[in-house]
Order: sequence, then structure tokens, then C-alpha cells
Amino acid sequence: MWLAIPRGWPCLAALDSPSQTTRSPNRAEIAVSVILFIAALAFHAWGVSVGWKSRNLPGVEFRQAQTALSTYHINQDDRFDLAYPTPVLGKPWSVPMEFPLYQWTVVVTSRITGLGLTKAARAVSIACFYLALPAIFLLLARWAVPPGRRWLVLALVVSCPFYIFYSRAFLIETMALMFALWFWVAMERAVAGRRLGWLALAIVAGCGAGLVKVTTLMIYLIPVLLWCGLRLWQGRRDLGWRGDLRWMVAALAPAALSAGWWVVYADRIKAANPMADFLSSENLRDFNLGTVASRFSGELWAQKLQIVTWQLTWLPVLLGAVLLPLLGGRQLRMGALACLLVFAGALVLFPVLYAYHEYYFVANAVLLLLAAGLGVVGLMETARGRVIGLIVALVLCAGQAYRYVAHFYPDQRGISPGGNSLSQLLQAMTRPKEVIIIAGQDWNSMTPYYARRRALMLREEATRDMPRIDAALHELADERIGALVITGRPWRELFPLVSRLAPLGLSPEPWLAWGDTWVFLPQDRWLETVLWLEGAPPPGVGLVPGTRLPAAMTGSWREYSALGVEQQQLFASMQPAPRRFLCTFEPQVRGSGKDAAFSLHPWTRLVFPLPAGAHTLRMVLWFDPSSYQVAAGEDPTDGVGITALSRRPGETPQVLRRWHLDPAAQPADRGAQPVVLEFTLDHAGDLELIVDPGQHGRDTRDWIWIQNGLSIN
Repeated sequence: MWLAIPRGWPCLAALDSPSQTTRSPNRAEIAVSVILFIAALAFHAWGVSVGWKSRNLPGVEFRQAQTALSTYHINQDDRFDLAYPTPVLGKPWSVPMEFPLYQWTVVVTSRITGLGLTKAARAVSIACFYLALPAIFLLLARWAVPPGRRWLVLALVVSCPFYIFYSRAFLIETMALMFALWFWVAMERAVAGRRLGWLALAIVAGCGAGLVKVTTLMIYLIPVLLWCGLRLWQGRRDLGWRGDLRWMVAALAPAALSAGWWVVYADRIKAANPMADFLSSENLRDFNLGTVASRFSGELWAQKLQIVTWQLTWLPVLLGAVLLPLLGGRQLRMGALACLLVFAGALVLFPVLYAYHEYYFVANAVLLLLAAGLGVVGLMETARGRVIGLIVALVLCAGQAYRYVAHFYPDQRGISPGGNSLSQLLQAMTRPKEVIIIAGQDWNSMTPYYARRRALMLREEATRDMPRIDAALHELADERIGALVITGRPWRELFPLVSRLAPLGLSPEPWLAWGDTWVFLPQDRWLETVLWLEGAPPPGVGLVPGTRLPAAMTGSWREYSALGVEQQQLFASMQPAPRRFLCTFEPQVRGSGKDAAFSLHPWTRLVFPLPAGAHTLRMVLWFDPSSYQVAAGEDPTDGVGITALSRRPGETPQVLRRWHLDPAAQPADRGAQPVVLEFTLDHAGDLELIVDPGQHGRDTRDWIWIQNGLSIN
């Protein structure tokens, strides 16, 4: 049996049916209410589908990218453990924040449905939001709202523009909200009704809310604990309060214990990372829970007020949440006031989080909407308020729909592949298993996520702490560094960092720039960099002004047709002759005529014009034995790379084949090496042969030759 609370506290009463004073809704009113809810739900379903195919993450994209990055690597690594990867601060890659239930659910949903991770994440978030609606429906019983009028309150919730925008975000918020609302409902019903089913639901939902997002649970503990306290106070004169207390502890303790356990466990994992100390619960205490100063900060309250008035809903809905309850009965008026107080209590309890992160309002904006909804219901319970209440509900829902179309829709409707020119650059010029080091972007996960790379991100204070950087680099000793990215400052200010990475294979100066961002790449990737720039690089990406690539690429191109007769004889062993060529050293020939040997010492680039059709390249490569048979203490050749490309003007070159010959390390590469390459050109174009110093970028004793000519038929 539900507990009767004094009329001074009707907002906390747990009632299961309308009071005697309620003017019950008639059939027409119920029908209109249901139709309005269905229309609002349909609008919500349409809104969350806007931009469905887009891979970008509008709305606090930096936070969505962090969740998305963890989910991506859980899926890639097939790693469903508690120390889940969030590879932005180096090794060990795990810096767990929330319990990964949402991320795991997204991965499983993606695998079952075949949806990409972004679409699967949106589907999970939307499903959690919809699953929270029945809890709100049941919760309205505690304020004696007749079932027929609860649809109006739900219509206000689902038409809210803020929830349309964020209920599809790649975030944990709607899952935490779903758990918290069901915990609220189940907790009260379990205690008041002594029902094991409700108790089980309260335990599951409470643990879910505490693990997924403890700050959301803490908000809904406010009304729950007040209800518990008042119930115990009312039962103090009999022994019934002891049973209530046992049921309360049984429902509350698992949520509190699971949340506390997760904080301790996550701190232990973070402590293993030399760059993650700032994320410990101790260091984040003032940021998460605030201080006395932050609770009274005018600046922070101004930021929160701006979010409330500009982001959450249509302004008349805010006014309705405050003014409409004044027109209804006392019970609904007090219920609306309680919702408003808990809504505001979240802003006091977490003063910094709600000022800086608008998505935190997913947890408590529903309370604002409940206050407005209770006001509408209260208006309908007055003598002449039925029709007026329905009209007000319709106007508020329509106004929220208009607010979504005017404010959120433009940001959501665009279709984007995700990321920017920098992430495209990094994805193109690094390998999937390589690590990128980023300075000047704090620990914003957007660049690593869209580039699909693991990262060591250096926050501002870390860039000045070389011992910590050395410790982080030591952890990466068995990893390949794919790029160094410096944003927002002259790169020479971080020369100590650059100098530490150069011995690991990175260029000592940046080759590429994008806006105020400098990009350093591996020295053995200069050919690839030049070929990529010759294609169609992303907008705004180019060579750093004044930067010279390694000297082997500074030789000038020569046209065969511009050579003298004697110079053209150098290429007599090639059929056809190259249209143009670039050689680091003067072309050398041994012998004469068609059987002459031609030196391919890196760098050498030969471009042959060919018609459309099937072709066969034939040549014999040979290393001078003195290149790998050297005296003790001398360095032999470390081999060369040979690449065959097909080219057409305005198109990205296509690699037909890549060879690497290293006679010093591979005895099989010694002596004559016949090469036969069959390929087909759909259109007339060029075949380019490129000989480079190989993967180590060293051209010492790279004495390789084409013997007995080259032919392309």
C-alpha cells in the first residue's frame, strides 16, 4: 500500500491513481492527448534521423569523439574488458572514465545489425531514450496525473529540441538517464509495495546508472532520498519503518557500492599511465563536484543560464514550467516546484560540469519538462481548463518543433565523411598500427578518432615536462611513430620534443602544414609524401613554406625530347625511351647499344608514355657485388625500393607493384634478378619506375643496374 504523505509534501507522494478532486479526462480529451503524443513522437523520430548517414558528430564533438574512439578500438581489438582502450594518452592505452556498458552495447549492436559504429551508437542512444518514456509515464502516477493526461507530458518530452538533438548522440547520456529514471520508479514501488520484482529492477537500474554515469544517479538520489526520509519519519511510531529501511538499503546499497568500486578500479588503471594523472578522481574532484567559489561564480551561472535559455527548449516552455503550475491544484503545483528544485539542484551540485558541458543537461532537462507538463495538467483540471490546456500543450509542442528546425536542424542535416583535412592527412600518410604524437590539442580525441589512429596527446603542461615525455616515449619503445603534430604555436618552441623523435625516424623539420598545424612524418616516407601531394591532397594541406624535402628529390626533371643525340644514347637500351626522367646522379651506362647496363642509383625516376591496353615490362636487375661485400667496419647497402606506378593527368597514381631488393641481408637478391610485370591500362597514360633508398632512407652503396636493357611491350 502506498504511503500517505502530508499535503505539504504532495510532490513526494507515491500515488497510483488520480485523487478524488481530479477532474477525470473524457474520451475526446484522451484521444487528442494520444494523437498529440504520437505526432510529437513521429517528429522526434524524424528529427533523430536527420543526417543519419553523416559520420561527423555534431554537438560537443570532442566528447562524442572520445566515446567513439573507445568504441572503435574495442571493436577493432575485440577487447571487451574493463580496462578498455581509449588511446589518446599513450601506453597503457586504457584511461577508463565511465563503465563501458554503452560502448559494449554499441559494438554488439553493430555486429548484429551490420550498421556502422556511428549509426549503431545513434540507434542505442535513441532506444535508451525511448525506453525511459515508460518510466516517466509511471512516475507521473506519484502526482496523481491520470493516465489519459500523461500523454501530454510525454509529448512535451519527446518534442523537446534538445532531446531530439542529443538523444541520438554518440554519448552515454540517454543510457544513464534511462537507468536513473527506472531506478527512481522501481525504488519507491519496491519499498512501498514490498515487491521483489521492483526491488530487482531497482538494483539493476541503480547499478546501471551508478556505473554508466554516477553524476546522473546522484541527481535522482535527491528525490529518492527525500522520499525515503519522509517515509521513515512517517513510520517512526510503529515498527514498520524497520522493514522499510531494510528494503531501502537493499535497493540503494548495490548502486552506491558499484559506483564506488568503479571509481577505485578506474583510478588504479589510470595510475599506470604517466600522462593520465590529471584524470584521477582526486585531481578531478573540484572540477566534478565544484567548490564553494564555483557554486557562487557569476561567470559560471551566466554560462548555465545561457544554456538553459538558448539550448534546452523553446523559451515559452521555460516560462510555462514556472507559471503554469500556479494555475493548477496544490498537489501538481508542489510537484512542479519539486521538479524545478531538483533541476536547479543539479546545477548547484555540479557547478562546473553544467557550465562547460551542455550535454550534461540530458540528465535533468526532463525535470524541467515535467514541471511544464504538470502545469498543463493542472490547468486542465480547472473548471474551464480542458480545452485551454490542450491548446497550450499543442502550442508548446509546436513551438519546440519550430525551435528544433530553426536552431538544431541546420547543424545536424549536413552529410560529412567526418574529420577534417588534418585527420585525412594523418590517415593517408600513417599506417593503422602506428602511433601519432599530438601537441597543442589538449587531449581532444577528435583527431585520433577521425584519423583512426592511436595517439599520445601532450597537454600544455606536459609539453614542458621532458621527464614525463621521456617516460611516455619509453612506453612506446616497441611502437612505430607515424607522425608528430604540433598545433597552435611555432614548432621550434617544442624543439626538445622534436629532437627526441628524430632518432626514432621522424623528419627533423615539418614537411606539411595545415593552418597553424605542423606535421612531421617518417624520413623514409618522403617519396610517398611527394606522390601524395602530386595527387589531390585535402584542402589547405601543403608543404611548409621554405621546407626542402630530402636532397634526392631536388634534382630537376628533364625531358627526353630536349636532350642532344649523344645524351639520348644513354637510354638506347630502353624500349621505348622514357618521356622524362629524374636522376640524383648523372646517368651512367656500361657497354653500348641495346645490351648496355643502366645505373639506377637512388633516386631515379623514369616515365614512359604508353597507349591503352595490356602491357608487359621486362628487365633484369643486378647489384654490384662490391655494394654488399665490404670490409669489416664498413656499411654495405641496405637495399633499394623499386615502385611501378601508372599515372594519368589529374588522377592519383596507382601502384602496380613494389619491390625491395637487399642483397646484404637477403642472399636470394644477389645476382641477376629477372622482373616481369604484366599490367593493363584502361586509358593512355604513363608508367613510372621509381628507385628509392628503401625503408631506411640510406643510399650508401646502392649500386643497382638494369642489365641488358628494358622493354615494355
